[in-house]
Amino acid sequence: MADQVLRERQDAPIWNAIEGNNFKQALKLVDKRLSKKPSEYLEALKIYIRSRLPALSDKSAVILHLEELVEKKPVISELETIELYDEAFGEVLPQPHESWDRIIGELRWLSVKSQSKNEDLSLKCFEACLAKDDLEHAKQISNSLEKSFPGNHAYTFWNISTMFLYSISSKYPEKQRKLWGSLAFAQIGKLATATKQADPKALPIRSIHTPQELLLLQRITEANGKPEQRLEYLRDPALGPESTIAKGEWQLWRFRLKLLEDAKEWQELFDTTKGLLNRARTKDKAGQLSETGFSDWIVWEAFIRSAVELQEHEDAVASEVEAHLDPSSEIDKSWKRNASLAWVKISFEVEEVFVRKESDNHRVTVVIKYLQQYGTASTAFSDLRPFVEQLSAEERKNLLETLSSNAVFGDPGHANYVLAKPLQVPPLEYEGFKTAHKITQHINSYKLRYLLISSIPENAQRQNPRVGKEYVCVSCSKPCLQCCKACLQSLAEESAKLYFSAVDGGRHAWNLQLTDRHPADDLCVMAAMCLIKLSMAKNQEVPEISYLMQAATMLDYGTAHSNSNFQIRLLLTRLLQYLGCGVMAMSEYVALSLKQIQLDTLSYILFDRISSFHPHPFTPLPDDDQEYKSPHDTIKKQHKLYRTSRGHIGKNIWLSFKNGSYNSIFELKEVSNTLPRTIAAATSVVETRKIARFLEPNSKEPLDEGYDIIPPNPETLQGSFADMNDYDTFPNFECTKGPRFEEIFRVFPGPSDYQVRVKLATEKLIQLISPHPSMESTKSSTQAALLAFLSSAINSPKPISNYQNRLTRSEDLARIASESMQLIILDACNKERWSEAKFQSRLDTYNEDLVSSLESLIEHLEGNKDMVPPLASTLHSLYTSYDIAKTTLSFSAFIAKQGKDVHESQIGASKKAAEVAKKLMDVVAERVTVVKKGMDEGGWIDKVLEDVLGPDDEESVIGKMRDLMDDAVLEVWAGNVVESWRESVVGLGYLKAVAA
Repeated sequence: MADQVLRERQDAPIWNAIEGNNFKQALKLVDKRLSKKPSEYLEALKIYIRSRLPALSDKSAVILHLEELVEKKPVISELETIELYDEAFGEVLPQPHESWDRIIGELRWLSVKSQSKNEDLSLKCFEACLAKDDLEHAKQISNSLEKSFPGNHAYTFWNISTMFLYSISSKYPEKQRKLWGSLAFAQIGKLATATKQADPKALPIRSIHTPQELLLLQRITEANGKPEQRLEYLRDPALGPESTIAKGEWQLWRFRLKLLEDAKEWQELFDTTKGLLNRARTKDKAGQLSETGFSDWIVWEAFIRSAVELQEHEDAVASEVEAHLDPSSEIDKSWKRNASLAWVKISFEVEEVFVRKESDNHRVTVVIKYLQQYGTASTAFSDLRPFVEQLSAEERKNLLETLSSNAVFGDPGHANYVLAKPLQVPPLEYEGFKTAHKITQHINSYKLRYLLISSIPENAQRQNPRVGKEYVCVSCSKPCLQCCKACLQSLAEESAKLYFSAVDGGRHAWNLQLTDRHPADDLCVMAAMCLIKLSMAKNQEVPEISYLMQAATMLDYGTAHSNSNFQIRLLLTRLLQYLGCGVMAMSEYVALSLKQIQLDTLSYILFDRISSFHPHPFTPLPDDDQEYKSPHDTIKKQHKLYRTSRGHIGKNIWLSFKNGSYNSIFELKEVSNTLPRTIAAATSVVETRKIARFLEPNSKEPLDEGYDIIPPNPETLQGSFADMNDYDTFPNFECTKGPRFEEIFRVFPGPSDYQVRVKLATEKLIQLISPHPSMESTKSSTQAALLAFLSSAINSPKPISNYQNRLTRSEDLARIASESMQLIILDACNKERWSEAKFQSRLDTYNEDLVSSLESLIEHLEGNKDMVPPLASTLHSLYTSYDIAKTTLSFSAFIAKQGKDVHESQIGASKKAAEVAKKLMDVVAERVTVVKKGMDEGGWIDKVLEDVLGPDDEESVIGKMRDLMDDAVLEVWAGNVVESWRESVVGLGYLKAVAA
């Protein structure tokens, strides 16, 4: 202790100098101490100080010293010394680097190895290795802990967990991974055997003690064993879900039911599920229903499935359902709902086995009965949706007639609703929809009508298209092409009227708290969905934008009454982006208040193609006092998530080890491995670089900016980029067998692995032909990466239908141009290929494809006659065309600089491509002028209001609700739309300035 106090006093001047950034003074003080009494600690302190110096020579010297130090295999006794070396390494190489394992990880292991009984040292080094994903040394340290402290039960499972982590990590050789996976499997198998043989009340140290350890047994056996072994463990009274150790762990029951189903052990599955359901309705000694959780829907599904497969037990199934629905059973209504839904499932899927048809309309009756019983629950629609989809055309018609006639819940009375005066509570006769339960019932009914009128017929047509032939509407029996516009518009009007009536009187009429969502919100969403679908209907007389404007108005009104409704804002953000209203879309995106992982999973809503929509900083609207981060800065925040998540996940993995939460270790590890490989991460890198090129074309920022958050050479990454985008949060009332509404209403094709790889390859090309490339990298690594990507792109799966296309028309033409330039460089700049028989014809084809794609982009722009107002599709075409044209000019300049290192025929071909690229830039500039002049004209607010309210001779859906809306607020909103268009056009100035 005295020595430690003395050293702290002696170190104080050195650390004061370091904190004051006076590193030269700190070095002098350390050298002075070293001359008097050399020590490992002072040597490490000196290296740390040198790592803080800005000179590259000092940083190189630090790495060289560490490399030489580890080769000597030193035994460093003090943890502080190792920590200093670790911090020095981090100063020189701040991003994750494989050298850490080889240098610092090895130093830590050597220290632990020499002092295996020093538990604190071992734990600190184990934690550090986990944080840096150095599993090689982590498993050696955990093995040392187990051997050195045999009385510590946890260390046994730490060792097994670390070995298994090593076995599933892609950074180590497959042979070694397989070996350590087998060893972990063998070790935990021995513990399982010891547990089965031991007294449950006196378990030995080397056995399984906790539910988390049972989950670890299942996870390792799943990876290295056979399903039969897992099932054997789950059947065992000492290791299964009914064991004392399991403590009711529900996940073990899920495993057992799933494995029994996979093994087709139908009788055992039936007996198991019947027993669970019986326990769920049986009271314990205290007279309480303590195991109602066993009536989970998973259990009911397995129960019914096993009975169907056995072709018997119909009486037992019916009796079990009736027992759960018995009013005297005292089962909570939330669990009874599963029993009712089980009866619906039986009626639809296995009625020929178990159910006697009471009438030809039996299945419709079952649906209506369920709706009457549980219609007050917001989940009723989701419960019934998969079953309603199975109805025949006649049954759907009968159900729709019942719902449309208000025979289920009665007439809500909104059709004749009279507006309440300001601060006046609506009269009592409107209680038909002025309570949460009543409005929820009507919402579920309206959702089913939407499903029957729109979603199911559209999906049927999508799966079995009949070109040029009309379909018969299930509601009005009239012929229609894609969807019945009349019925869809009628549903939109009814939903909108009921919504406006419900929210009339304000939130105080519903006694809502500030953060509460309004009970009628889904009506607002449904009305907007109907209007959006009407905008996509074929052969329509009303312009598409009119319906979209009405939908946007509806949703904007919804945000005013339910500020915290996430789904309304998601849909409104998408809609405003479609309309080209950049700053308004950003306002809604900011209001989502995305946190942590949501920055990855939900960034696609606005930032998937932000560089070709709104690359410039946002300018707040006149009535908006909020400052918005620029697109570039917003993406930087997303990048920060990826960088900081490594450390956060590492800390949480360590805490999971300490707390014995072994299942979460692997869940966290999966997130850690997936985040750098997500589509959103790769997209954010591409978008950042494209924005920088538009706004700062002469920027000197490093070419590899942002690449540290994704794997090296990402365009040739083995395996697909992970699509972690959250599509489920987006509102969706569509049928389960077809595309979600998010997919139906996309501004651009959705995020995809193919799209990301195409854009990353283009970025690689731009690196290659940048003004200051290194020739060595041009002809070696970069060309190899491009060639590898092209080989993989040829074999990649292609889109299978129009609505699944991966790229826009502009992007696809830019892709052709980019790939042509890549292939030209690979051939024309490689003398070894010049002598090949088909070299010249191949090169000519590449050049023809390049020129043809650029000319097609010119035709695409010139063919767009509806440039004003500038919708997202218009902005996207202009930015994309400009970017590839500029890239082509850089490509031509790059070829010209190669001299004799490029084939002579390519010089002329590149000049021709440059001429077409210049023409494309001129067309972009001309189109930008058209857009700007159009937006400078007056009368735009009146045009927006006409789109929303309809012309004088024909009111729109929203126009018919005008009495329920505030005209002043509506006019302000229209003004914001116009200003948002003009603000979006500002970014086009960057294109025009460069093009000129």
